[in-house]
Amino acid sequence: MQISLSDLVDSCNEDIPLYLDTCDNFVDNELKFLKDLKKLLKDYNKPIHKIDYLISELERNKDCENVIRIFDIDKNSIKKKIEKHPYFKNPCDYPIRLVTIMKYLKKKGVNIKYKDMDLIVDQLIQEIDGVKKVGDGMYLKKTN
Repeated sequence: MQISLSDLVDSCNEDIPLYLDTCDNFVDNELKFLKDLKKLLKDYNKPIHKIDYLISELERNKDCENVIRIFDIDKNSIKKKIEKHPYFKNPCDYPIRLVTIMKYLKKKGVNIKYKDMDLIVDQLIQEIDGVKKVGDGMYLKKTN
């Protein structure tokens, strides 16, 4: 049985569950797909705010990767320095702020004046095992 495309689009409501893995190597393909999907949803007057959010996240991640490549930023070195921060060595029940980590990195000699360096550090913090983002610029590491 074939279902027409318009019937499928009409069955969509505002709460479309979408998941995005920005660490994927196929970001260009995902961007193209999302932009095509956005056009299709627009043609049928369906909400596109979640699609816009995903497109912006993918484009922001792409910008971060360009900054890392252009300025030859050593992500592993920065991640090791972040893990040496006293909070990550002895985590407690309150979150740490991104500003605190950025100040620590500056003190350790990391150049934090690059464009979008805070986004790169945000990404590296979230890659650390047991770290959960609990707010805008706030991270909590689970105690063992």
